[in-house]
Amino acid sequence: MKPTGKAKERRLLLRRRIALTTGLIVATAILAVSAIAWLVTDDNLRGEVDQALLTRLPQPGRRGQLPKFDGLCTNPDSQPLQRFTEGVELFNPDGSVCAPSSLDKVVKLPADGAVTAPALRDGVTVSGVKVRVLLYPIGNGRVVAVSRPLTDIDNALNQLRNALIVTALLSVALAGTVALLLTRAALVPVERLTETVEHIARTEDLETPVDVTGRDEAGRLGRAFTAMTAALSDSRRRQRDLVADAAHELRTPLTSLRTNVELLARSEQRGRPLPDGHRAKIMASLQSQTVEFSALVEELVMLARDERELSRVEVDVDDVLARAVRRAGSRAGGHRFDVEVAPWQVIGDPPSLERLALNLLDNAVKFSPSGSTIEVRSAPGWLTIRDQGPGIPAEHREHVFDRFWRSPEARGMPGSGLGLAIVANTVMAHGGTVEIVEPPDGRGCCVRVELPVRPAARDGQEIG
Repeated sequence: MKPTGKAKERRLLLRRRIALTTGLIVATAILAVSAIAWLVTDDNLRGEVDQALLTRLPQPGRRGQLPKFDGLCTNPDSQPLQRFTEGVELFNPDGSVCAPSSLDKVVKLPADGAVTAPALRDGVTVSGVKVRVLLYPIGNGRVVAVSRPLTDIDNALNQLRNALIVTALLSVALAGTVALLLTRAALVPVERLTETVEHIARTEDLETPVDVTGRDEAGRLGRAFTAMTAALSDSRRRQRDLVADAAHELRTPLTSLRTNVELLARSEQRGRPLPDGHRAKIMASLQSQTVEFSALVEELVMLARDERELSRVEVDVDDVLARAVRRAGSRAGGHRFDVEVAPWQVIGDPPSLERLALNLLDNAVKFSPSGSTIEVRSAPGWLTIRDQGPGIPAEHREHVFDRFWRSPEARGMPGSGLGLAIVANTVMAHGGTVEIVEPPDGRGCCVRVELPVRPAARDGQEIG
């Protein structure tokens, strides 16, 4: 079973989407971490420069303070002075600047107005070098500017930036590759399941095995799909069997109806009407066959009814049996009913349960001699219906609940063979069991049905 082009395309798109999503997530995380690392490093390095500049401020009582800055204007290139004033400029109130001639002077400073307290600023020298500048007022409107280049910091930050970029690219590529490989491995069972589903959709072969195992989500999906296809296959088989059996059973009454109708039609067409007695016999036969045909169709509809259509309400089994006994008694002729039932309830569909009981009672009446007694017994969890007929041989009991099955003794009697099949289906839909049991005295046939008793209500709440 080879995957189709569309299936391959879907898998590739899914793999690429997962790999791309993983790469984007990793890239975003690395970008955030890199930005934080870069900002923290920049802040720490600048803090070290600022701290180094601040240590050069004159402090009261501190020995080795900076010398008088007037020398920067009178003798700026003095060797002794340059040892102490390296990177130092003096700004006069008139805007002139005093500094050694060898100094790369700071020419661009933020215009913050008069400097009244020590302040740190960013600046640029004549040669374009970025510097960090400490401005320190010394009185009379004069300000000392102590600068330190930021070249080392910029170089370090550039190296860090390059390292972070390379690391980010490698990490994203590695994450994308790993995600692609892991996705490919993880999608193998999903691909097999997809191929199986597409094969079933093309061929409608519900017997195709699903080759997906394991205890993970994919294995669970495979088991669920296997159960679904098994249920569908069983439903299709039962539907096919029902249609085949129905077609077989409907053929006989339809043939009989057609024969009688054609006989009447030919007699009318030839202008030779049938004798009144013969005609009345055919009409009675047609009426009887129509009734049987209608009953057969009704039973087929009941048999084909989906279990999901059944209601789930509280049902009083004793009331259901009482109604069924009244209906069966109205058409039973000389039969009597001996009823002993205890009150109990089930959760189920009332019409279906009444049909179950009525089918069992009708079956008992049909096979019992006139004037005999039909016994009906019931207690919580079970009910039995016993007739006084010939009984069912042990070798036939496993077939009595099959559709359209009729014992050799019953084939000459009216009926479709669906009554007990409907009983079995109804019992199964309600979670119960049905079987033929041996009567205590060995006479007649006894059918026992067991159904789950309605759970007791809790905390005063009704269960429906």
